[in-house]
Amino acid sequence: MTQPRDAYHHGDLRNALVASAVRLIEASGPGAFSLREAAREVGVSANAAYRHFDDKSALITAVAADGFARRAERMRRAMASASAGRGDEPVSIARFKASGGAYVGFAADHPEIFRVMFGECGAECRSAKPENQEAETPWTLLGRALDALVTDGFLRPERRVGAELKAWTVVHGFASLSLDGLAAAPTLREWMPSSRAIRGTVSGSHSISLTGERASVR
Repeated sequence: MTQPRDAYHHGDLRNALVASAVRLIEASGPGAFSLREAAREVGVSANAAYRHFDDKSALITAVAADGFARRAERMRRAMASASAGRGDEPVSIARFKASGGAYVGFAADHPEIFRVMFGECGAECRSAKPENQEAETPWTLLGRALDALVTDGFLRPERRVGAELKAWTVVHGFASLSLDGLAAAPTLREWMPSSRAIRGTVSGSHSISLTGERASVR
């Protein structure tokens, strides 16, 4: 149902257009909608939409930025839940696995948005600094999780440098390959809770254990 044309004031229209574009992209992909269609869905004229976005590419870039923010929030929630310490798994390991699980879960739930985020229109968002310099990004959240593994003795300090990139490569690579039907592995939802792939990829064998054993010292 469309909204009254005067329903959006004080910046609400921009957010409504982004939300409309998200729905349209998730339904049919980024190539199957126009800025005019997004405007029509929220009940405003195309001219009103063009006051906020110069063209469709600008709107898709905003969709990518929204996706990055939602992915970060999903990681924060998952890690916070893991911090509650439910179960027998050490909290630092649970938080580390939760960060990857949330990343993969977001890709599984929003495949078209995930592709937009890492496509051409998402490049500007990936390189831009967050408006709130104190805001935690997926990268900083992963870094905190890795630091906790070092503190708790599950990751050797000398293996800590560059571990973010190694962990991100595994998780992002698996998500991307699976969405493209190229990964001969369980579904995205099944992979993170059961996989030990990150253990070796992050820092080499025996340097991290996702089963709760402390790292061996060499």
